[in-house]
Order: sequence, then C-alpha cells, then structure tokens
Amino acid sequence: MAVAVFKQALWSKQINNVLDTLTGLKNHSDFSYEGEVKGGNVLKITGSVRPSVGNYVPGTNINYESVGGISQDLNINIYKYATQKFDDVDRAQSIPGVMENATKEMAKALADQVNIEIANKMKDAVTAGVTITNNAGTSEILTVPQEAAATPVSKANALTRIDDGVQVLQENNVAPTEKLWGEFSPGYYKCIKQGLFVDLTNNVELAKEGIVGIYNNVQVCIENLLPVDTTNKIKFNFIRTGKAVAFAGTVEKTEAGRLEGQFADYVRALYAFGTKVIRPKEMYAIKEKTA
Repeated sequence: MAVAVFKQALWSKQINNVLDTLTGLKNHSDFSYEGEVKGGNVLKITGSVRPSVGNYVPGTNINYESVGGISQDLNINIYKYATQKFDDVDRAQSIPGVMENATKEMAKALADQVNIEIANKMKDAVTAGVTITNNAGTSEILTVPQEAAATPVSKANALTRIDDGVQVLQENNVAPTEKLWGEFSPGYYKCIKQGLFVDLTNNVELAKEGIVGIYNNVQVCIENLLPVDTTNKIKFNFIRTGKAVAFAGTVEKTEAGRLEGQFADYVRALYAFGTKVIRPKEMYAIKEKTA
C-alpha cells in the first residue's frame, strides 16, 4: 500500500485553514458557538431578556423578577464530504504545492456546499419565519423583515432599496455603528456600482473579506449562491448583521486508503456543521424579480 505515512491532522488543519479564509455567506455569520464542535452535537444558544425598570419609593420594598430568556438549538447535523485521488498519497505530500492545492480545492468544494445550506436556511427564515422558545416553554414565530413584493432591480431603485433595509434594521435597534453585510447578486451589484460611496475593488485587504464597496455602512459583497425561488422567479439579496446567522463546523475526519481496482490512493474529508438564523430581526431581504 502506498499510504503509509498519511498525515491526517495536517490535512484536516490545511482544509480548515482554507475554509476560514474563503469568503461568502459563511464568513458573515456568528462563530461564537463553535467551541468543541463534533457531528451530532446540539449547541444551546441562549439570549437574555432586558429587565424592567421600576420606580423606587424610599422606605418601601422593591420587586425582583426572575431571569428570563430565549433559547434555540443549533444542531451539528449536516455532513458534507469531498475526495481527491492520487497515484501515491505519500509521494503527493512530499512534493511542494501538491497537498496545498489538493486541500484548497477540497475546501472550496465544501465551502460552496456550506454556503448553499446557509442560503437555504436564510430563505426558509424569510418564507416561514424563525421559531423562538422562551424559558417558560412558550414559542413564537418571528418574521424576517423583507420587501412586500419582488420587483426588478434597476439603477433607479437599487440604492433606495438598500436605504429602506438599513432603516428597518435601525428601527429594530441595530446600532448605526454596527457593521452590516450586504450580500448581492452580480446583477444587483451592477446596478449599485456607480453609486457606491467607497469603491473598494482595488483594496486588497478588504477584498480578502469579499468586500467590493461600502454604501450606507453596508459592506457590499457579490454572492453567486444566494437563494432563489424558482417558481416565482425571485432572488433573495440580504442586508444583515454578523449575528443574524449562527454557524459552527469542523473537519471531522480525513482519511486515506488504496482504491481497489485502481493503481491509486484516495484522500477523503468529512465536514460536519450546523447553521441557523437566530436573530431574524437583524436581517433584511431584498426580493429581486428575475427574468
């Protein structure tokens, strides 16, 4: 067998490192809940409720209220895998650049699938709302702010629609200083490019984050994997904070072996993750009517 000194930890680290640098919907999410992530884990996401304020009358008792809160479960129950085939894995590891390129391509393929899953979760939140449960066990469905109807995007309305979204988020108590991510289709970006306050297409550092411009405190990013309602011909563009969507994931396994029937080795990676819209009021959907 050609697989004798396969470096499992090194491959896992390389893939994780590349995944961390790739831009997209995943990198605009909240990673606060990752910790020790493993497939099958259920991460409890809690949110506190602001206490009420009472009037104090000297010489009288004050009231104490129980700590309330909301909770959501983030299930690490989505699994994606990627594979590579080599004539000899050990030899591939020893040739400069081979392993790096292989792990990069595996990470890109996994990242696309992760972004598709996030896009689907965001679409579901827009169309069906998000269920939130408080400590008393009572549930309610929170809706995602969105445009009332889908309309074609144009140079005449593109920026106004962003302004409307920012206003809604601010009315939902998103601070004016909060960093906002704008995730737009290439067609939408084409319509807003001329009106960007700051064009960052030549800014290397911000380009690494996928940011191509800034408008009204919205970090403008071009996304090719936004969710689409094919029946009604609607593409969903988003403005959101980095806390609207939770994400946790890790490369759970990397393995190598000999392919039976072929003179080749394989390397395969299993990525386990979970994602969920946890702050629907910090997300705004712009519904772009497509042809």
